[in-house]
Amino acid sequence: MRKPLKTAIAFDMAEFILNTTNSDASDLDFADINDHWAKAYIVTLAKLGIISGMNDGLFHPEDTVTTEQFVTMIIRSSKGNIYPTCDDWSSRYIDYALHKGIIEDYDMTNINNPIERRSAARIVHEVLLTEFGERDEDEWSAAENLSDLYICHTCVIHIAQMYVKGIMLGRDNNVFDALGSITRAEAAAVVVRMLDKEQRIPQTQGRVFKSKILSPDEALELMLNDSRAMLIDVRTNEEHNTGHISGSICMPLNDISNNPFSVCQNRNTPIILYCQKGYKSSAAAQALIDAGYSRIYTIPGIGQYKYNLTQ
Repeated sequence: MRKPLKTAIAFDMAEFILNTTNSDASDLDFADINDHWAKAYIVTLAKLGIISGMNDGLFHPEDTVTTEQFVTMIIRSSKGNIYPTCDDWSSRYIDYALHKGIIEDYDMTNINNPIERRSAARIVHEVLLTEFGERDEDEWSAAENLSDLYICHTCVIHIAQMYVKGIMLGRDNNVFDALGSITRAEAAAVVVRMLDKEQRIPQTQGRVFKSKILSPDEALELMLNDSRAMLIDVRTNEEHNTGHISGSICMPLNDISNNPFSVCQNRNTPIILYCQKGYKSSAAAQALIDAGYSRIYTIPGIGQYKYNLTQ
C-alpha cells in the first residue's frame, strides 16, 4: 500500500532543491503566488522542503525548470534525502536516477536545458513503476483526445499514462505540448499529483482498446495452435540484433506507425507484439487496431520477463 504523502517523504529541511542560491525554504510567504492556480501545490512542497523560494523571497512560478532541477525534485520527493556522491548539489539524485534507469542519455545531454514535457512524463512514469510499484492504467484511450499524442512514438505510453492518471494534463485545445517546457508551478503540481492520488484529475472519456495482454505461455500456446500467428519485435533493428525472442521478426514501431498495413495483408492474423518494457508494443498495438487488425496481442517486454534470447 502506498504511504500517505506526508509520511512517504524523508528529507533534510536545510537543503535547497531548485536553485543553489535559493532563499530559506521555511519562508512560505511567496507574494507572487497569492492568486496563482498552483498555490496549494507550491505551499505543500515548500512545507516538505522539496522546493523553495529564490533569493528575492519570491517563488517565480512561471520560470522554467531544467532537467537537472526536475529530476532532483522528483527523486527527492520519492526517495528522500540521498547522501552526496560529489560536490555537485544534484549528483546524488542524478546518479540514483541513472542507476535505476529512470533517466537516459537524452536527459543527460539536456541536463541543464529546460525539461520537455515528454521527458517529464517519461521520468514520472518510470518513477511510478520503479519506486512506487504503481501499475499502468489498462484503459488509456482518453489520451487519444490529445491531438499530438503520437508526435513522439517512443513517448506515447508515458504521455498517455500521465494524462489518464491525471498527473499531467493537456494544454488548450487538447494539446499535450510534448516538446514544450514546464514551469516551476507546473512541476510542483506534477510532484504532488505523483505522490498523492487524491490530488489527481483522472481522464476517462475515450474508446475501449481491443488489444489483449498475454502471458508468455499463452502466447506460445497461441502460436502452436495457429500457424498464422506472428511474433513481432517492435524495437529497433539494432536492439533486435543484440538479443530477441526466437522466432520473432523485427518491425520497428516507427515503421508500423508509418504504414501499419505493411505487417500483413490478412487483418485477422494473430499478431503478438513485444519490446523492452511494453511501451512501444502498446503503441504499435493501437496503431494496428486503428488500421483495422482484429487480433492484436502484447506480451511482457524482454526487460520484464526472463526469456531465452537469441541473436
